[in-house]
Amino acid sequence: MSIGLLAMVMLFVIAIGAYRGPGPEFDPVPPGAAAAPPIPERASSAGREAASPPAPAVPGLSPRKTDPPSEAGTPSPVPSRPGPATPEPPPVASAPPRSSAPPAAKPAPLEARYRVMDTFQGGFIAEVLIRNTSRGDLEWVARVEYAGGRVVTAWLEGVPQGTFTGRRGTLTYRSGPDLSAGASVALRFHIEYADSSPRSCSVSGRACSRR
Repeated sequence: MSIGLLAMVMLFVIAIGAYRGPGPEFDPVPPGAAAAPPIPERASSAGREAASPPAPAVPGLSPRKTDPPSEAGTPSPVPSRPGPATPEPPPVASAPPRSSAPPAAKPAPLEARYRVMDTFQGGFIAEVLIRNTSRGDLEWVARVEYAGGRVVTAWLEGVPQGTFTGRRGTLTYRSGPDLSAGASVALRFHIEYADSSPRSCSVSGRACSRR
């Protein structure tokens, strides 16, 4: 074995001895020194929490007070007693709408006069004299009604003829040419089996006068 290898083995043995440290005979505490008190067991988490000091309060901020929840529930609102019901007024019946009747036709500005010209057995001849009192020419319609009887014929004296209808004692005559302003025309007719006094007589809505 070489000298170098022997030196390396010796150094390795010395290093192992130094790493293991002193043996049990080594006592670092000097004589007469007080022994250290035993370390108490770790306090439980509950004890630590009870012993821990409270957190410091932040200036300007007050801790929020938390009220414990109330065991009794929120009281229900007491319903108010309803007052006496106000009776509703009875419905007012609305008046039916008024029917606007058309205005009555204004009679034409004509004058008419009825007279009996001649009588004979079983009949008579009558006349309606018509006069235009307006400032313009007018057409006209004459209507004479009797109680029964029969209209034989009707005509105009001295002017162009119009048209007539006779039915059950009623004569209706329509003028031919218009009647000039201020002019007059005579309407004559033959009636049988009727009273000479007619029930009604009118010209364009205006009643005839009688003599």
